[in-house]
Amino acid sequence: MSYLSYETYIAGFHGSAVPEEEFDYLANAASAIIDLLVSRPIVEVNDRIRLATAFQVELLFAQGGTDALAGLAAVTSGIDERLGDYSIGTPYVANERRCYSIGGIPVSGLTVSILRREGLMSRCVCGEELS
Repeated sequence: MSYLSYETYIAGFHGSAVPEEEFDYLANAASAIIDLLVSRPIVEVNDRIRLATAFQVELLFAQGGTDALAGLAAVTSGIDERLGDYSIGTPYVANERRCYSIGGIPVSGLTVSILRREGLMSRCVCGEELS
């Protein structure tokens, strides 16, 4: 389920970077990334969640669109040292830009900040039954 429609992206957030023909694919991917980042399910999609999705969509587009989703982003994670299965590295590298990533897929710092502010990335225990 996508948290953002193209109409809201254009009208509500004045987005213009992503062409309409690529938007739905990237919005679905951005929503899936957000679902991976949060520590509890998003039950209400509000404007802040839509804004976080818009930032993630634009980052994916800027990093190569489908290439970014395949782990071939312009800015990817790097490893400084490796010894067998153990590695020490930075979560950001490549050409001096800083970028969060999940398995080489870039994640917008603004998206992460919004989700944290919403309390969706807190370590918590959910005591209710989820449907």
